[in-house]
Amino acid sequence: MSAKRTVSLLLHAHLPFGLRPELPVSLEEAWLFEATIDCYLPLLELISAEPGKKPRLAASLSPTLLEQWSHHDFTDRFAAHLDRLAAILKRECSDQSLPKERRELAEEMLLRNAQLAAHFVRKWSANLSAAWGHLASEGKVELLTTAATHAFLPAHQNSPLTRRLQIQLGIERFTALTGITPQGFWLPECGYYPGLEYDLAEAGIQWFAVENMNGSSVVRCPNDVTAIARQGELSQKVWDAHSGYPGHANYREFHQDAVHQLSHEQAGLYRLPDGGSLPLGLKYWRVTGKGEKDWYDPVVARQQAETDAQDFIESMARTPESFIFLPFDAELFGHWWHEGPYWLENVIQRASQHPALTLASPTDAISSLKDIPEGLPAASTWGHRADYSFWINPETDWIYPLLANAGRKLKDAIARSESDPLRRRAVNQLARELLLAQASDWPFMLRAGATAGYAEERLRRHLTRFQFLLNQLATEEIDAETLHALEQLDPIQPNLDLQRF
Repeated sequence: MSAKRTVSLLLHAHLPFGLRPELPVSLEEAWLFEATIDCYLPLLELISAEPGKKPRLAASLSPTLLEQWSHHDFTDRFAAHLDRLAAILKRECSDQSLPKERRELAEEMLLRNAQLAAHFVRKWSANLSAAWGHLASEGKVELLTTAATHAFLPAHQNSPLTRRLQIQLGIERFTALTGITPQGFWLPECGYYPGLEYDLAEAGIQWFAVENMNGSSVVRCPNDVTAIARQGELSQKVWDAHSGYPGHANYREFHQDAVHQLSHEQAGLYRLPDGGSLPLGLKYWRVTGKGEKDWYDPVVARQQAETDAQDFIESMARTPESFIFLPFDAELFGHWWHEGPYWLENVIQRASQHPALTLASPTDAISSLKDIPEGLPAASTWGHRADYSFWINPETDWIYPLLANAGRKLKDAIARSESDPLRRRAVNQLARELLLAQASDWPFMLRAGATAGYAEERLRRHLTRFQFLLNQLATEEIDAETLHALEQLDPIQPNLDLQRF
């Protein structure tokens, strides 16, 4: 009989802060609401069915995602979005001019969304941050977190203040919103450089994830923090855009949304002034191939997910490593890959019954390992070529000098904030704007191209607010009303007090 392999599955959940209560609808909220209904609510259902006591799955939840779920405007705005979506789906169901296949799929989507929406209120008490924390406290999932606004930390090697703020504030806000003290830490984009483990140790972190370690799956850093590496070959079976499971012809097509086929009147608020549309998730087709798309068949898709789950189990059982760490973007499961939660459920069930596999959370897996070798990971990310180039490149080079300069000015402002309450509030807001500007989402979007304009606008918006506040601090003419308005626009880290940094 082959030796047992310990498998740790981790889902990393993150979205930049994007609640826009001052607008009827927005692109940022469309992203948040679609991900919540397609991914995070189904994942909560899956995890709530776990036996508990010993978690078999881990999830990293970013503070900015948790902040949005916990915001007082989220519940009403999410409910309003679901009501508008339900009205559109009901119209699709009753429109006899539409093909039968489309009407049936709309009805299935309507029923599914209604059930998830009901669970959001009744089962999860309209508080998803607390829901995740509750499941973790029952031993159904291990929770960890990431940097406060998901900053790409290798870009801030020369700014100890930035790293402390991002790491410590991220952990503190996560704990405040979930009630959980994390043992592990997700480095944004798996961005690591030698020495970063000391910042993690200072924050009480015991382990972190990296992309690779030249063949080693786990090492103990000289400061006793453990690094665990992603198993690349198995990860590619899920991640790869061409050969990965989600690209199978039978799965639901992510990129084709019927919102673009609706009339201006039918789309309502989701039709933009320029003629474009916000995403709604009206997806009636399967991947099929590169040409025309066939109608989606949920039964066939679920059968395919079962087949792919079994293939993944067999691949894990053949893997020579005794410890297999498999982190994924959480939104792959349900959002980008509609059948992902069902596939994951099958993987968990089959792995728990396989004689060669044991599922364990990363913390439990590490504690069970004997004789972990001492070592140090190489600088890496989980991006293209495993280097920094997707975040630091000619399209993004202009960002980092601006952030570094702002970081130096923030440090000076903290030193001069003294005890004046209004001045301290202004300095705290100065820090919030810089934290928001530091999000790794902006250089990622700039490099990817599709939403580059939005990313640049967001980044410059926060740096402009930063400079505005800096000018007010310099002239000692702080406008309390304007400061209050800025505090409400992107209300992250509400209890921030920089005097201890």
